[in-house]
Amino acid sequence: MSKSYIGKSLDGTVIEVTVKRNVIVSVKPAQAPDPPLIAPPLVDLQQNGALGKSFNHLHESPDNLRTIAAHVRRHGVGRMLATFTTYPYDKQIESLTEFNRQLESDKNLGSLYFGAFFEGIYMSREYGWRGAHNPEYMRDPNWNEWSKLQDASGGRIMIFNIDPELPHATETMRQAINNNLRITMGHCGPSAESISRAADMGVDMVTHFGNGAPPEVHRHRNPFWSWLADDRFYLGLIIDGHHLPGDLIRAAFVAKGKEKIYPVSDASGYSGMPPGDYEDFVIEDNGYCHLKGQELLSGAWHQADRCVERLCELGWSLEDAWHQQSVIPARIIGIPLPEIKAGEPAEFVLARGNENGLELEQVVSMGDELLDTTINPQMV
Repeated sequence: MSKSYIGKSLDGTVIEVTVKRNVIVSVKPAQAPDPPLIAPPLVDLQQNGALGKSFNHLHESPDNLRTIAAHVRRHGVGRMLATFTTYPYDKQIESLTEFNRQLESDKNLGSLYFGAFFEGIYMSREYGWRGAHNPEYMRDPNWNEWSKLQDASGGRIMIFNIDPELPHATETMRQAINNNLRITMGHCGPSAESISRAADMGVDMVTHFGNGAPPEVHRHRNPFWSWLADDRFYLGLIIDGHHLPGDLIRAAFVAKGKEKIYPVSDASGYSGMPPGDYEDFVIEDNGYCHLKGQELLSGAWHQADRCVERLCELGWSLEDAWHQQSVIPARIIGIPLPEIKAGEPAEFVLARGNENGLELEQVVSMGDELLDTTINPQMV
């Protein structure tokens, strides 16, 4: 039995896509008065968990991987880097081992979790720069430790985060780059000279630019100017309406251009949970997550579909905003996206932007329809 979907592709063409089982069997021109967008799934290069589950705890709760997968897929995310944050080193080894074990045996999960981002234990210990991360678990980098983390993951770690001014950071970065690992700088306040030296070595990414920083920094001597000015850097931006003001987002795109910016959700392990107090942090009614009694953010509540919606609020077309959260990050990290053409796996999203914001009408994943009702970024 087959099923057909009509929508407008990212290039503006109205098409009818017919799916049989889990494969697209035909794509042909169509006519419709007001079709939704039909587009490849979203790509999120920094996602920490959902619904009280995190990747850090896979060694204790192996089901976390499936719980998070089900949640993000409902929000149109079809490719993501599972992000491992600050946690005891030996426990991270265990969770990365479990991550690899599950992906080796489950191709469906493996298509979503195409790799891992190791954000956390080689960042600045200083207040503000460390954000909500626990300095108790932080360490100075060395290649032997990094190699063990990568081996535990089965070679699935694609990006390592580092403060380039930590002891032994330079040599560790050099060896990592020689072993084809991508390095990003974040949760740190390096000098302009340190940033330039890192770029000369091949470091080319910045973790959630504009965040992971003290509320106040020197107006001139801060890393943001150097990261903006150096064309070699790609900037990750959390575009959820809480992490960055609209003018900063606009300025970053003007300085870098669309090809150098990848929106990320930075969704916390408590994303999607009800508002309230959660030990040392708070989820406000509007999804603002912060440390209790402080303005320091503690990850995000929303998934990557909120980044699309926020860009639309800033004046972007839905097509351009979706492209920025899908095609661009896939291109930056170097992975293929599912194509909407005959013979390809049926993986696409039907979405619409209107006065109520972004609405996902249907998410098709390996031929299966995931939604029984229209949802938006504010919904679980």
